[in-house]
Amino acid sequence: MVGAWSEGQKDSAKKLLGAGDDILDVAVKTGIPLAVLCRWFKLQLARPKRQPGGGRKPLIDDAGLQVLREIVEARSKLTLDELTAAFTERAGTPVKKATIARAMKTLGFRKVKMQKAPSRPAPQSKPRYTEAHRRQPTETTYPSTLTDMEWSVLEPLLAKKDGRGRPATIDKRQLLDAIFYQVRTGNQWRYLPKDFPKWSAVWSLFRRLRDSGTLERMYDALHERYRVVSGRTATPTAGVVDSQTVKTTEKGGLAATTRERRPRAASATWSSTPSDFLAES
Repeated sequence: MVGAWSEGQKDSAKKLLGAGDDILDVAVKTGIPLAVLCRWFKLQLARPKRQPGGGRKPLIDDAGLQVLREIVEARSKLTLDELTAAFTERAGTPVKKATIARAMKTLGFRKVKMQKAPSRPAPQSKPRYTEAHRRQPTETTYPSTLTDMEWSVLEPLLAKKDGRGRPATIDKRQLLDAIFYQVRTGNQWRYLPKDFPKWSAVWSLFRRLRDSGTLERMYDALHERYRVVSGRTATPTAGVVDSQTVKTTEKGGLAATTRERRPRAASATWSSTPSDFLAES
């Protein structure tokens, strides 16, 4: 091993090699095995040369530091990537970002984080809803409770046309208030507050209105009324139809009942399950 020979042999080998003697003669004169001396000599050549003051030789010399200083003074807002590219283009020497960062530290520059420009709030459009929509609840009402104007629009749609059947024992306005409360809050029918009628009566009316189409007519009537109140026509005069293309499968049917398509050319990949078995199973 290299460390097996003494310091005196090592010093003698250094002096003889430094004087230009052949490595074979040095091995004979110092008594060091030739293989050990060659290995030590290769290690000496592979080591980087050190400066007189110690440390490795800098990758950017004084001229390169001056070029880097000029680039920074001319364009102080360059990023590390941009600074590396600018130095490589001007000095003609490819370097890495870590080398540029160490050189900047040597020159006394420090990295400063760029401050983002203060964001400006986007212009707000006029709200669609007015104070009439944001109704304030009271001790006996909810935000979803019908107003007198809304009830005047919906009451004719709930009136019996033939007059048959027993008279109603529960106020239909209270039933509608319970329906709108459930639709607005999304709670379960059985969890309606106690100030509403029995949940089974509310659910029964909702089911009849939904199945007969009255619920849609009620919505259309209220929509037209609010359009008229806001100064527009009862029904819109123009509409936009949006369409979307949906890509479907090229082969219909289930994979287990449809025969697999065979490629025209021979394939190098084979399935572990034959397609004939899938077609017959």
